[in-house]
Amino acid sequence: MKLTAEGCRARQQRLAEVLAQEKLDGAIISRREHVYYFTGFLHGRFHGAAVYIGADGRTALVGAGVPAEAAADQVIQYEGGYHATMHSRQFEAVAEKLAPVLPKGARLGADLGGGIACLAALGGAGVVDLTRQVYRLRKRKHADEVSSIRAAIRIAEVMYAAAKESIHPGADEVEILAHLRSEATKAAGEDLEYFGNDFRANALGGAARRRRMEAGELYILDAGPVLHGYFADNCRTFAVGRAPSAAQLQAWEHIDRLFPKLEAMVKPGLKAADLFRQADAYFKGLGYQGMIHHLGHGLGMCPHETPELNPNYDATFEVGDVFTMEPGVYTEELKAGIRLEENYLLTEGGLEKLTSFPRTLV
Repeated sequence: MKLTAEGCRARQQRLAEVLAQEKLDGAIISRREHVYYFTGFLHGRFHGAAVYIGADGRTALVGAGVPAEAAADQVIQYEGGYHATMHSRQFEAVAEKLAPVLPKGARLGADLGGGIACLAALGGAGVVDLTRQVYRLRKRKHADEVSSIRAAIRIAEVMYAAAKESIHPGADEVEILAHLRSEATKAAGEDLEYFGNDFRANALGGAARRRRMEAGELYILDAGPVLHGYFADNCRTFAVGRAPSAAQLQAWEHIDRLFPKLEAMVKPGLKAADLFRQADAYFKGLGYQGMIHHLGHGLGMCPHETPELNPNYDATFEVGDVFTMEPGVYTEELKAGIRLEENYLLTEGGLEKLTSFPRTLV
């Protein structure tokens, strides 16, 4: 049972009464659980959101993918990612969208009780924000980080082995997800907080549904378990019924043959967007639509980091990068597409593939 718009509106009114008592014109609410508490919008854990609630009861909600039923007078959408790559400027983007809504010269409150705000206050008014510099340091992975990512990848590959054995016509997507989570948890030897984001048949991706798979469909499994703070993120596609069509096999062969071409290109100093353009041209030359999804992204303490293999970003490959490559083809004829994803480490000696589970459809 999700929070109702009626309940959220009642909570907004109670906050408006608090604002009046504190002689405040409004409040900026940004903690994930509080945005949900006041609006019913529980945003993705890797995205940002904020709601402005005025003392007069008017609300403005900024978020990525806000549903129509959210309890807000004004909804302002922002791009949480570009070409399907989540970016690291979530709250900066939210702030840019929310700023024009705030009344000029208003006295505002905010839910500053979060850990970052409390600790940053110790630095005083002149504290310098080093967030972007820390992101820059995180790009080049140290040996212990790579080991952590390898351990997460091993769990992802357990999920693929379980999927290969259990996917069949009539299998329920939710039950398959439950089985994959069970096998991953046993392999990890502990509870895991995240498993990935794509668990659907006959779809480009998305959460599992109470739906039974049909023979001839393709099941895209984008597994991304996180272990001890570091993510895996690799994808395989399975033919439901183990009898892929001629069109599905042909598309798979085209994707599979692209990997060595791309791998040969990756070197320090290469613009990651150039790799995307190479894949896009390759698929268009074969008569497909081209790359409608990013080609890949960095990997580490978040499932999407830099370098972004994406024409909307300006990343450059460097030694120490851990990243994904995930070319795909999506058409109705394929029911609904194929995405294959590998993970790599760029070293002084060249490119090392970290993933090993077979890319085959069956």
